[in-house]
Amino acid sequence: MTTSPIDDYIHEVDHHLKLRGRARQQALDDLRDALNEAADAIDDAIALAGLPEDYAASLNDQFADSGRSDTILGIPNSLTRGIGRRMAGTFNPSDPHLIVPRVLGLGWTLNMGAVAVKLGMLNPDDVDDEILADAADHLGAAQLAAAVPIVLAAVATAGFGLRRHEAEQATGKSQTANLIVAVAMNAASAGLLVASTDRQTPAAQRVTMPSLAASLATITAGISAQYATRPKGQALVIAASALMLPVNLLFSYVPVRAALKRSQSSKKRR
Repeated sequence: MTTSPIDDYIHEVDHHLKLRGRARQQALDDLRDALNEAADAIDDAIALAGLPEDYAASLNDQFADSGRSDTILGIPNSLTRGIGRRMAGTFNPSDPHLIVPRVLGLGWTLNMGAVAVKLGMLNPDDVDDEILADAADHLGAAQLAAAVPIVLAAVATAGFGLRRHEAEQATGKSQTANLIVAVAMNAASAGLLVASTDRQTPAAQRVTMPSLAASLATITAGISAQYATRPKGQALVIAASALMLPVNLLFSYVPVRAALKRSQSSKKRR
């Protein structure tokens, strides 16, 4: 089956576009209508619209869902502005990229939205702005669940503090810096959870905040418990690292899945 230049162009725009759900489809439909109106001069119409990646970038900018991350030696630099966008990017089913810039610092993290799509838990076009807004309005259960690893991390860090000297004797190294980092990670995870209650925060960002808070608390608990019990071991750190991935996925997926079910139930009643 052959495709027209318009089809090819729209396919390229679709590839680069980061919009979600209905907004994504509407933008593509509007583009197709505009190009079809100029079907007598297809080449001129496409030239007027510009390069596909440029057109997609302008749409991304318009909907505040874009922005190329700065890099250092090719590694994403997440120490600059855009932390909210990067948070939202950690659960974006419409973005096929599994690896995205991490929320803070250098390097990458997983897009759990793409993971959910790969696992068959969601479709790429399931999540639009309405679904995200509904999910953000019903985060109570996720926030309550995220408090559990945060409390455990605080307890583990307190235990690390009490046994810091034993850890120093076992390792032959000062543990002051490690303890300070653990306390800071506790504060960051608690801060994220509190911030997730702010209804002024964009829904796409807010939905991910309990997940990020719980994930950070999980690894903090593992590291602190390791230093408090077996400073030379790695078992608890490895276990916490493995647990962090499903925690990160489920704490964002469950509110979104619930919002989808509410939307489907509402449509059936109409």
